[in-house]
Amino acid sequence: TAVAVSVSGCKKDDEDPPVTPTPTTGTISINLGFHWGAPDFELGETYADGAGHAIQISALKFYLSEMHLESGGNIIADFHDSFILADAETEGTFTVGTASPGSFDNVEIVIGLDSATNHADPTLAEAPLNDPSMHWAWNPAAGYKFLLLEGRVDDDGDGVVDAADPQFTYHCATDAAIRAVSSAHSGTITAGSTTSMHVHLNVDALVTGVDMLATQMGMGYEAVNGQLMDNLAASMEIE
Repeated sequence: TAVAVSVSGCKKDDEDPPVTPTPTTGTISINLGFHWGAPDFELGETYADGAGHAIQISALKFYLSEMHLESGGNIIADFHDSFILADAETEGTFTVGTASPGSFDNVEIVIGLDSATNHADPTLAEAPLNDPSMHWAWNPAAGYKFLLLEGRVDDDGDGVVDAADPQFTYHCATDAAIRAVSSAHSGTITAGSTTSMHVHLNVDALVTGVDMLATQMGMGYEAVNGQLMDNLAASMEIE
């Protein structure tokens, strides 16, 4: 028995400790911030549209996709299958994906979805592409809503927005609504670490030139939808 115990003890002493793999990639994440000028933007607060009418925005959501990082004009990281649903109600930080170590000097990101994804079956999709509020269920051929902007606008000029004021509804969709944003931004991807970028959205710039009282609705890709998508692309800053 003594010999057996001794041998058993030697075997335990000789066992190698578990080896922790050395990380070979770094994580890329995006933090979303919604602002009106310098202050934070808040749903339900009173602001002004592009024509000076008092407005309250109740919903603001849009899709981001196809992010890639560049160095000297060359793509060093491409996140083709990573999708983000930006929502002013929740903001938050989103993991985009992982990439090999390296440095980058430019970031590109798409507002909207590529055509194949846009026309895929949303009932088979995973989050965030399965959000029913972001798809044209009654007109599947139109695909997803790339931008959803809803709220109310003051129609009597008293500067107060209440339940008696008309609603505005803008659902920007179809392949033509897609936009790309390119931003000079330097960063380094380090194995085992997270590189985080802040996407600063200026909601005041989003509504620039939009008279929400005169045009209270825009569905698909009408003139107001195209203007809003252009404004959205111009209102995003990557920091």
